[in-house]
Amino acid sequence: MESQPLLIAQYANAFEYRRHRKLLRVFWLVAFSLLIFELFFTNTTSLESNLGAIFITIAALIPAYLWCSKRALGIPIFPVFALTFVWTYALPLVSNHPKVLQYSPESHLFASITVTAFLLLGTFIWFQFVKSAPPIPKLYLTFKSGSGNVFLLFVLAFSILFNFSSLGGWLLIDSGIFALLRGIVLGLSALATFVLSYYFGTKQLSKAQSLSFLFLIAAAIITNSVGLLLVGAASQFLIAITGFVIGSKKIPTLLIIIILLCFSFLNSGKGEMRAKYWFGVQSAYVQPWDYPAWYSEWAGYSLNSLLINQNNFDLSQSYNSSEKASFLERASVIHMLLLTQNKSPQEIPYLYGASYAIVPQLLVPRIFGVNKIASHEGTYLLNIHYGLQTREATFRTTIGWGLLAESYANFGLFGCGGLAIVLGLMYGQVTRWSINAPVLSANYLFAVLVLTLCFQTEFSAGVYVAALFQASISLSGVIVLLMRPYKAPNFLV
Repeated sequence: MESQPLLIAQYANAFEYRRHRKLLRVFWLVAFSLLIFELFFTNTTSLESNLGAIFITIAALIPAYLWCSKRALGIPIFPVFALTFVWTYALPLVSNHPKVLQYSPESHLFASITVTAFLLLGTFIWFQFVKSAPPIPKLYLTFKSGSGNVFLLFVLAFSILFNFSSLGGWLLIDSGIFALLRGIVLGLSALATFVLSYYFGTKQLSKAQSLSFLFLIAAAIITNSVGLLLVGAASQFLIAITGFVIGSKKIPTLLIIIILLCFSFLNSGKGEMRAKYWFGVQSAYVQPWDYPAWYSEWAGYSLNSLLINQNNFDLSQSYNSSEKASFLERASVIHMLLLTQNKSPQEIPYLYGASYAIVPQLLVPRIFGVNKIASHEGTYLLNIHYGLQTREATFRTTIGWGLLAESYANFGLFGCGGLAIVLGLMYGQVTRWSINAPVLSANYLFAVLVLTLCFQTEFSAGVYVAALFQASISLSGVIVLLMRPYKAPNFLV
């Protein structure tokens, strides 16, 4: 007679297989819909642009297919990273993006081939690490049984309190200490969001914990949006959805559509709000009791913006006047790659690593260096080098580049290939560490931290490394204070 643990393992494997089959069906539906849209429902008249978008989309979907079909194991860091190229590189080619239209169809095709090759090379390297499971470790660091969920709920609650304090002007502390505290809160909040979403998807939270989590995640997204930087709220929502999908093997399509429509609606009026409260005479501080009026005013600007005839849109507008841009226009970074490929090295020389050379300085905490450079200094160098901004203009706004365009600006095609190798190795090894590790273990939570950075599509290398370093410090503190070594069970599914 088979032992009870073996029967449990067999049942769990069968259940997991059925859930992956459902997820794979959703994958094919999404993939088919994207390709049909890019083939038949776009306004572009350029065959090269359509082909380029299709090439990028296929390459971006391959890692997701490998994960959905269980050919790739572990947390889907590289698949999520690759999927971001659909809306940052593929769709802008066929959506009449004003900055993309400035370049020829031949430039579109060359850029798309560059992106496709980058994704395929990175996928190949990453897959070598995740196509099989490593040996199960004898010991792992994790929370004491039953203490993890309560701690993570407390982290989410504290992040909301921190948002209240920073948005309301309650924190009268040194800028260096504030930056350090903010980095710690963001890192821990991302961890809490993912893990609790995962447990919510697997139905491992109690009813009280589930209700608390839903309330807190909604409050966190709302307070994150108040600062008029929707990318933070959108990233937290995507992290929550990713955790839920991994845990439940279901995609909440209706919820995703509703939330994306809400973000798109608010994005329409964000420019007017920023003009009034960032650059105008009105105070930028918002108290919690003012949130209803704040969102009501914001919704009014958004509605007015949507009612205005968009046919009067000026294609010659500058980079600094992009506040009214659509979601795809703001998400796009392929125009930065097009810029570098058309300008370098013929007109503008490569940077030859200048935006990477500052990275070690960013690892020094600001409390130890009053004159420490900004984490976006690499982005500023790129924009100044290519004539998009002056040094003074960087004090007012930031034009994002993304890792791939930055790599080309530094070393051309060799830089893109090197980036693919580095990210393939990094994401592959981090994912491998998480395979067979408990969700609340140090290995898995570090993989979650890396996963959260995959959504930050405009980060330069300096910002990426600084954010990962700060979040890793947060996790290290949690490991030292709250985690203990535990023996692995005799069998793991």
